[in-house]
Parts: sequence; structure tokens; C-alpha cells
Amino acid sequence: MRKERKLLSVMILGILSMVLLLSVTIPINFTTRASVPYSLHKTMEQLTSAVQLPRWFLPFANQDSTRYRIIALPSPSITAPAHELKLISATPSEAVISFQHEDDRRRFRFVASPDSRKKGASVVSLTLSNTLWKQMLDQDEVEKEVIRSLKNLESFTNDTRRFYGYEIRRDNITDSSLLFITTSIEPTQKAAASRILFDSLLVYVKNNGIAHNGKRLFYSQPIKAGELQIFAGLSVQSTVTPKPSDGITKKTIPTGSKMLVANFKGPYKNIETVYRALEKYRSDYALVSTTIPFEDFQTAGYGFNPDEVVEIKVCYPIN
Repeated sequence: MRKERKLLSVMILGILSMVLLLSVTIPINFTTRASVPYSLHKTMEQLTSAVQLPRWFLPFANQDSTRYRIIALPSPSITAPAHELKLISATPSEAVISFQHEDDRRRFRFVASPDSRKKGASVVSLTLSNTLWKQMLDQDEVEKEVIRSLKNLESFTNDTRRFYGYEIRRDNITDSSLLFITTSIEPTQKAAASRILFDSLLVYVKNNGIAHNGKRLFYSQPIKAGELQIFAGLSVQSTVTPKPSDGITKKTIPTGSKMLVANFKGPYKNIETVYRALEKYRSDYALVSTTIPFEDFQTAGYGFNPDEVVEIKVCYPIN
């Protein structure tokens, strides 16, 4: 019995020794993947653009932009104390990136492919060949940083606030009946003219006994150089149809229609940043707009001056 136990112990020790030997000598391929919610072309832009690379690749993504230097041509490179990144080559589905941490420089091959589980999305893969021991217990700093960067690419591209500067969500339109009034003005007259339009609407609904919920909508569009067309609107609960002579139009939007929504808080003169973010999101996801974006005022009042701090929900109707 004692001999059998001794033999068993020797066998177990031998197996453990063999496993340990294999873990430190035989390389294995380990693959890290990132799910990116964009088409292959847009995904490759994250891997090859001098603008996009420092937004997710570490440590640059966690640093102030004054701490590193970007060179866009002839090939993107980013240089910071103790770190350097260079795009070595790129194809429509692959990017080879050189990354240096202190004195250790390596090349890494990132491969992008369509995500078979999600339409319009992609998967970025990075495969490293390591022994099990090195991968689990003794991975070097360069590989660690690159793997962390790939995981950061996933979180960055799936976070609209980080990617576009605003939290953008898809919502349904709930206010179906709207009364609008419009006029053409010089851009400098925007605040005063919009106040007049909203005052006219409020007088109209009061004189006609039309119920409204206080929601004030506004949008504008350039007509030509030096001329702007502005629209003021109220959400109403009424079947009334204005006469042409009233100068007011009624618009009905099917309830449940889709729209992109982003909240803005800051000086009114900066609201264009939200419009640009929504348009970029719409373009990136190949969404079709049904009309131009409009502003849903959350701050009391209307006819805001450029430096006035406001809260506004910007909405962009889409199919």
C-alpha cells in the first residue's frame, strides 16, 4: 500500500513537472477581441487615423494632448515621454502598429472583420503568441498596454459621450401635433425675432382656446448668405387647423417616429456642437434623416441670447 502511494506521488509529481515544463516552453496563440459598433471602413479609421488613434490607444488616451506630439504624414505617429506609436502599414481590414514602452518596441497586427452577430458592427482582433506561463503570470508591459488599449477601443467606440462629446440616444417622438410660425431674418436678429414668433404663437393659442403643454420647439436653416429662416413651434392638444391668413401652420408627426436625442447645457452660442455631433452619429450609422434637427427648450423662456446659459434637448428625426 505504501509503495502504491509512493508510486502515485511520483506520477503526480511527474505530471505536474511536465505541465510546468510545457507552460514555460511551448508557445500558444492568445487572441483578444474588441466589439466595435461601426462598419469595417469606420472601424479601420480608428486604427489608422492620426486623429482617432490617441483617443483610445493607451497611455495617450489618458493624457492631456499637450503631453504628446502627433505627426499625421507620411504615416501617423504619436510620441510621448517613454512611449511611441507608429502605423507601419494598413489594408482595408488590417493595421500593423509599432508600439514602444521605454526601450521595448514591438509590432502588433490588428485585424478587423464584420461582426457576424451584429449587423453593421465589426470585431477587431489581436493575436499574441506566448507560453502559458508568460501570458498568465509574466506578461511584459508592452503587451499589457496594447491589450488594455484594445479593450479601451471597445469601451470608447461604444460610449457616445466619449466618442461624440455628448450622450446620444435613440428615442420616439411623442408630441404629434405642432403649431409652427416662421420668418426670414438676418442671423444677428435671431434672438429678438424668435421672441416675436413665440409671443405670436402664445397669443394665437390663447385667443383660440387651444391647449398646449408648454413645450417650445425651435429650429433654423440658412437660406443664403446673410439670411436665416427660423421656425418657432408649440406642442398642442387640439384638432384646430389654422387658416392660411393666420400665418401659422400645423404639422402632424406620427407618434412613435424615431429621433436621435442629445442634451445640451451651456452658452447658447455653442449649441452648434450638438448639431455636428448628431449629424456625425447619423452619418456613421448610415441613418436617414426625415427633417432637420430641432431644439426642445428645457430652460424657461425663449429668444435666448448667445451668451445665455441654457438647457436644451436637441432632436433629430430619422427613419
